[in-house]
Amino acid sequence: MENASNISVRIRSLRKELKLKQADFVAGLNISRSYLSKLETGDEQPGRDLLIRMAHEFNVSLDWLTSGTGGMRPAQATNEQEALLLMAFRSLPKDEAETHLKLMLQRANKDRLDE
Repeated sequence: MENASNISVRIRSLRKELKLKQADFVAGLNISRSYLSKLETGDEQPGRDLLIRMAHEFNVSLDWLTSGTGGMRPAQATNEQEALLLMAFRSLPKDEAETHLKLMLQRANKDRLDE
């Protein structure tokens, strides 16, 4: 995991974006307001389970929350075909999934160039 202070900044910015007071933010997380205060100042580091609960409770990307990579909000399928594609991709072995992804990106880029 990355530097705790960066995680604390992301936790605080998430709470501020949601326009929640600390007491409201912790309601579904099963932590105290004082513990959240320590997380936001970097005095404490959140554990894995708490980070997963935050990601789920506030619909944020766990990657963004833990490392700052990617967008704050997780990508979501916009239709049934995308949902099926995502489900199939996630069920493939990693090396096979990477091969399919490269092929799809090559095809998508080729189509853009042909326009």
